[in-house]
Amino acid sequence: MEFGCRYIYVNDKNINRDNEKIHTHLPSVEIHSNAHVSGPGSVPYDNFRPTEESQPNNQTTDVYYETPLDSEYPCALQSPSPELERSKTPPPVPERKKRTSLVPPTSMFNEPPNSVYVEVLPASASEMERSKSHSLFPPASPQLEENKVKEQLQANCNVLLLNLGKLVDISGTANSVKPTVCCRCSAALSKVNPGLENQTWCCAFCGCENTMPAGAHIENFTEDQICLSDPLPGRTPDDDSILIFCVDISGSMSVTSEIESEQNLNGNHALYITRMEALKAGLLQSLDYLYNQHPKKRVVLITFSDQVMIYGDGTSPPHILDDTELLDPDYLRSCGETQPMPHTLEETLTALKSRIGSLYEMGATALGPAALVSIAMAAQKPGSKVIICTDGRANTYLGNLDDIAEEHAYQSSRLFYSNLANLALQHSVVVSVLTIERTDCRLHELGQLADKTGGKVNIVHPLNLAQEFQSILEEEINATDVKVRVYLPSYMYFVFEGHSMPVLERAIGSTTPDTVLSLEFDIHSTLIQDALRHSQLPVQVQLTFCRQDGRRGHRILTQRRPVTNDCLAALEALNMSVLQIHSAQISAHLAMEGRVEEATKVALALKGLIAQIMKHEKYEASNDVYEEWENTMSPIYEDLQVYGNSIKRQREQGNTHVPAVKGFTDEMANMMFHLKQAKNKVMKKLKHQAQ
Repeated sequence: MEFGCRYIYVNDKNINRDNEKIHTHLPSVEIHSNAHVSGPGSVPYDNFRPTEESQPNNQTTDVYYETPLDSEYPCALQSPSPELERSKTPPPVPERKKRTSLVPPTSMFNEPPNSVYVEVLPASASEMERSKSHSLFPPASPQLEENKVKEQLQANCNVLLLNLGKLVDISGTANSVKPTVCCRCSAALSKVNPGLENQTWCCAFCGCENTMPAGAHIENFTEDQICLSDPLPGRTPDDDSILIFCVDISGSMSVTSEIESEQNLNGNHALYITRMEALKAGLLQSLDYLYNQHPKKRVVLITFSDQVMIYGDGTSPPHILDDTELLDPDYLRSCGETQPMPHTLEETLTALKSRIGSLYEMGATALGPAALVSIAMAAQKPGSKVIICTDGRANTYLGNLDDIAEEHAYQSSRLFYSNLANLALQHSVVVSVLTIERTDCRLHELGQLADKTGGKVNIVHPLNLAQEFQSILEEEINATDVKVRVYLPSYMYFVFEGHSMPVLERAIGSTTPDTVLSLEFDIHSTLIQDALRHSQLPVQVQLTFCRQDGRRGHRILTQRRPVTNDCLAALEALNMSVLQIHSAQISAHLAMEGRVEEATKVALALKGLIAQIMKHEKYEASNDVYEEWENTMSPIYEDLQVYGNSIKRQREQGNTHVPAVKGFTDEMANMMFHLKQAKNKVMKKLKHQAQ
């Protein structure tokens, strides 16, 4: 896992600087050498502790008290009165104020022995130098120390980037110790957890005390734990997933496109091809490619017009669904689930080619029912793929995207495709959606099928269908049923997730080698002081998944990240590539939820943060990369701003009930879907599209 910054940055606007030294919120207090100093084992809010130093019997006992944090005189120490000096018995300790804290015990974060909560100011220059080496926070570089003007980061840099495709690839890795999890929050035991007495351990995230497994030691629980189950009985490592082509053969597929060639440029007669002819050519080329590369692949053909025709593997008569059958989602799902398992392509190639050759255009576009049948059939085998290709809006009753003027009709259809995407995700089915250029297919709603399942969304020229089909077929699925759980300390929360909890769960479905997920987190504003009491804070990622051979995998990664509230030190430690990917993903995520204004604001803030990074000499070599990224993203952000202003004007005119996403064009939706799946390869593709 990678982070947007080497440190967990606490955005403290009241940074105190004294002698070029970085402090926490807590002011430095001069304390007598005999006074107690809070350490790793103490409770953060309990600051009233008398300390008695043993003295010879003929000497008076001196008693000193540490000043409470809420004292009106934080820098003053109370001198003992003459009466107390003559007394050898310390005065009674006042009753302590009980304070309820949401913060786990500090010992669970395994602080270094030299970290303290109240800093003792040294009395000499030599002691001052020694104390700097024990500072809670990393020192700023000499280059940054020259800049005495305080600089604020333009955006939140606390970003976690998970390359899921690589994390689930554990080929040749030996099993580690079986994970031991907390009985309260299910966070796993690792080296960041302090061991307690009597074979117990304290959870680093919720503070719960747990029993250590018999004979186990904390040293055995590494920061990267991998556990694999035995293969399922009868499961072979061969890929037996299904590939389903769900294609549009409605009347609009007869529209022609001009074929550009050298002969046309020389003044000869122009050549034209219909969308149907281009589709059939693309399907036939894909079958030849699969036959040569993956002859054991099971391929299915399903078409839709005003009917849904299930050809299966082509060796049996098609199953035709029409009329009222297309209105019943339960019946359609049952039809898909009960379809016979197709034979391998090496047995069915000739039959499938014959079925494809006989296709012709007719009728309306029953895309919704066809998609439901296809996903239900593919769900028989996790890791299967469905490729939907259409040239227009779904215009039959179920999943209708044509008659959406009424808000209830629009929301009903949008919910249909959302639920359909969840069904595919539940069974690790990857759905890709291709539409023909210069058509209106309501890609924002239809594209949910691909967005939630990790498939591709694209608008293509009819002559490029074969190339796009092959691109989808080449995407290797390396794990299915992938789930992610991320743990943060209780001081933190995940941004833009709709809750303020320090735990996030996400169902991913299937992953390819380059599947990437970015998450943003921050510190609760009321718990900033508590977070700054620690020099390091833990982060844990838990992955569960199923490999292609049927073995269940469990991987747990735990890290302790240093904490700082020095924006200059954080600025020098930023990871530009992580922030670039996150900027694209989060802005697209917010925009597709209809939060266009917020998406624009967040995107421009992250863009400003990346611009801050580029001001430093260490990033001069990356100027070309930054300019390339900026040239790619600027048109997209400009489109968001223009569209956001348009929505704002509509609302000012009284159109407050129109969802922002309802006005998305297919081109804008296509761009947003690409941004949500941003990674290095996608960023290059976006640049090509922007040009």
